[in-house]
Amino acid sequence: MGKQADELIALLHASLAETMKVLAVLSDAELDDASGHPCAMGGPVQDLLAHNIDHERMHVGQINTARYNMRKMQFSRTDRLMADTLRARSDLIASLIGLPDDALDTQTPQDAWTIRQMIEHTIYWERNSMDDLARNKLSGRVPADYEVGVAKISVQDPG
Repeated sequence: MGKQADELIALLHASLAETMKVLAVLSDAELDDASGHPCAMGGPVQDLLAHNIDHERMHVGQINTARYNMRKMQFSRTDRLMADTLRARSDLIASLIGLPDDALDTQTPQDAWTIRQMIEHTIYWERNSMDDLARNKLSGRVPADYEVGVAKISVQDPG
C-alpha cells in the first residue's frame, strides 16, 4: 500500500471520528428538523444524513470500478484480509451504538458473558495475536510506532 493511500485512510479515520462526535449528540426528534444544507435536497436532517451515507457508498462503487479498470484490485491476500478485518471491526463497533451503559455488564440467561467481557475478549486476543505476529514473525518490520503490549485489557481474558 502506498504512503499517500495510508494518508487518505488516516484522513478518513479522523473525519469519521469527528462525524461520530456530532451524531452522538443528535436526538431522534432532531432528525425531523429542517435542514438548510443543499445535500438534504429540501428535506430534514435525516435526509441529509441518509444522503451522506448513500454518497459515500456511491463513491465506494466508483473507486471499486476505477480499481477494476486500472487492474488494481485487491488481489493480495493480505490486502483482502486487512479490508475484511476493518469491515468486521466496523460491524462490532456498530453493534455497540445506542447501547446504554447498564447493558454492558448485564449477563443474559442465554450467554455466559456480558457484552463488556465479549469486547474485552475480542481486544485481548486481537492484541495477543498481533503482538505475537509482530514479535515472532515480523520483528524489525512493523512500523516504529507499534508497541508490543500496548492497549492490553487489564482484565484477564475469561476464556
